Amino acid sequence: MSLPPVNTRRLSRPDCGFTLIELLVVIAIVLVLAALLFPAFERVRKNAHIPNCINNQRQILTAILACAADDQGRLPAIAVDGGGADSDRWDVKIAGYLNTSHERFYGPNANTLRCPSAKKGTWFTYGLPYATGDRRVFGRQAQSSDPPVGNPNHLGSARLLNLPTSTILIADAHDPNNIASDLFYSPWGNYPLTSDQDGDGVNDSSGNLPPPRKFNCIDPRHGNGKTFVAGAVDGSVKLLTIREWAENPKYWGPSQ
Repeated sequence: MSLPPVNTRRLSRPDCGFTLIELLVVIAIVLVLAALLFPAFERVRKNAHIPNCINNQRQILTAILACAADDQGRLPAIAVDGGGADSDRWDVKIAGYLNTSHERFYGPNANTLRCPSAKKGTWFTYGLPYATGDRRVFGRQAQSSDPPVGNPNHLGSARLLNLPTSTILIADAHDPNNIASDLFYSPWGNYPLTSDQDGDGVNDSSGNLPPPRKFNCIDPRHGNGKTFVAGAVDGSVKLLTIREWAENPKYWGPSQ
């Protein structure tokens, strides 16, 4: 008895490979998906820096407030004039409250308490507010005595009791003209807001600061370039927009 013939075509292994056109279609789909998802991933990555930045500023702000409390309420000086000692400068004075040396968070070799979203190479990734005359928050002084001495246009730092509790004491800042800068400029005094740099109809930058110092050196480095972290006299640290800062003098310090 003979067996029926076997259909070898039915038992043969089907062709499972991709054609060139199918492979190109798959690659195109992957590239399109990557192009759509990469910006979202980048935003998530940058937003992940915000809690780190808030924590850094909270530590520095707490040290500044503690330093002031131990000096009859007076904030430390941003710089020293007239033979004053470096030990009077703000970064040196608060270092002990941070249990570190000031070179670790301020200077060319700083490697701690730095905003991961900040531009590389700067000595300090945050800034303290500076204004001339009586409308000052942080000022210059030759020594920590009261009244301050030195340049009469750059008086010593204010006392906490004389500042509105919403006054910003530290913020994301960057001076493109000076990598060693630790300042942004309060709109009082010599640095009024006279131009609109982001096109939202609100003056947000001083014409008295040489370009490209937008936003008086405040740096909106978070929220896709729209927000910055700032800490105030009341100890709060939060995100602000440039518009919120520019439209609310309560953040600027004393008005007279």
